[in-house]
Amino acid sequence: MPSLGDHYRPAGEDAPVYRVVGTVDEVALLRVTDDAGRRRSTGELRHVAADRLDAEFEAATDPDAGFKPLAGVRNALSGLYWQFRRFL
Repeated sequence: MPSLGDHYRPAGEDAPVYRVVGTVDEVALLRVTDDAGRRRSTGELRHVAADRLDAEFEAATDPDAGFKPLAGVRNALSGLYWQFRRFL
């Protein structure tokens, strides 16, 4: 059974990447895209039976994995901004 946050793509194709966002009755897959180096969701949601997931999809690498210092600095500055912004 896949776990939340795993990434899959349809097998045998140069197809879009989907992130697992739910695993209750069926596996819910959210399509994601790469927008200037940042992962974005498209809003497209697919529901697939767990047994079909293994047959029709293959695991994809996590595009968000890895050390990205610029993203860390951006997140820290954004957090600082919002900490001060709430008092204005």
